[in-house]
Amino acid sequence: MTNRPAGWRRGAGCVLGDIVGEWLVRATGMTVAGKPLYADFLMDFTLVWLLGIGFQHFTIAPMRDIGVAQGLRAAVKADTFSIASFQTGLFAGTWVYQEALFAPGLAKTTDSYRLLMQLAMIVGFFTAWPVNGRLVRAGRKERM
Repeated sequence: MTNRPAGWRRGAGCVLGDIVGEWLVRATGMTVAGKPLYADFLMDFTLVWLLGIGFQHFTIAPMRDIGVAQGLRAAVKADTFSIASFQTGLFAGTWVYQEALFAPGLAKTTDSYRLLMQLAMIVGFFTAWPVNGRLVRAGRKERM
């Protein structure tokens, strides 16, 4: 175990899920309702949730000295609303630049896309902030 705060694992799950999801959609040509952007949202959310819960489990279980099943349940309780609120802000920000500002959307291979994705992640940070505060106060998440 390193001296890094436990939150780095959850952030790692989100980053990995968003990156892998985006490129899986691009590589497969997947669409939802005829749009790759909506497939991105679906794939990203699924991977972010799975990886986030997995990483959170490996933080919670040792800290609380609980087993796998209890650790997974605790991770789901700690991260589901947090991930959903973050991804909602990220997806809203992404939708704005992909559908409203630069329709029909920027290519994922451009620097502009990646820059605007980072700005959308900042929106996600602010949409997740109050949810995470409530989860900490409720004892479902640990204070960092």
